[in-house]
Amino acid sequence: MNKKKIHREINNFQETQLNDEYKNISFTIVLVRPEHAGNIGSIARIMKNFNFEKLVIYNPIADEKSIKSYEAQGFAMHGKEILLSADIIEAEDENQYISGFSNYLKKFDLVIATTARGMRNTNIRRLAIFPEDLTIPVSEKGRNIAILFGRESRGLTNEEISCADIILRIPASNEYSALNLSHACGIILYEVFKKINLIDIGRGEHPVLLADKEDRNLLYSFVKNLIDKLKIRSHKEENVFLAYKNVFERALMSKKELSLITGLFSKLNSVLKDINLYEHL
Repeated sequence: MNKKKIHREINNFQETQLNDEYKNISFTIVLVRPEHAGNIGSIARIMKNFNFEKLVIYNPIADEKSIKSYEAQGFAMHGKEILLSADIIEAEDENQYISGFSNYLKKFDLVIATTARGMRNTNIRRLAIFPEDLTIPVSEKGRNIAILFGRESRGLTNEEISCADIILRIPASNEYSALNLSHACGIILYEVFKKINLIDIGRGEHPVLLADKEDRNLLYSFVKNLIDKLKIRSHKEENVFLAYKNVFERALMSKKELSLITGLFSKLNSVLKDINLYEHL
């Protein structure tokens, strides 16, 4: 196998990259009435993990000083800039809160709400789908999508939920389904991240590169030679070869694994060749 080629592929490797289909879509994470600044900081960190940049804190219970404090920045870690640049929107009229909230959400093309309730399907307003069932729309035009998360204590109200287009619920224990706000946000953003990104197998500075067809065909040539030298009965030759090939194809071998296996088969072929030459002396 070409070691220079493998080295070049490792240097150019990117584990994740945004799918071209979703380059016109932008996401805004909207925290509705969050109560604890630490959770807000943790969410900023999670957003950084999964390449979400826009954070809106809508009518928070925690004050702005606490939200952007050094303590909250500590929770945010490398997502500190997301936290510090977050928009904080205060409700102008508490008596018209839902009306104002609904008007604010009109700026988005799609509004996705989250809930921990809805397991029994008794509340029509909270009929939800699971994150894995969510379909992110593809559009040539720019599309703005909001993902809403509610209060730590009781989530989004029925009235707030009614302002959304889609409701998501994370499947969890029947005994205790409520997740910490930042944990729930992490799960949802991870699921969305998987949907909009192309993800290759990799491990940081030393990514796992899958063996390509050319590499696998080299291995199969060694297997065929070995079968021939072992004098496998002719009516079994094809099935034996296909059995090896099927197992190797299902294994999704890395280049490193394939290199080691190919080396073994190459050595076996050489040994059998030497034995065959010795027998003919």
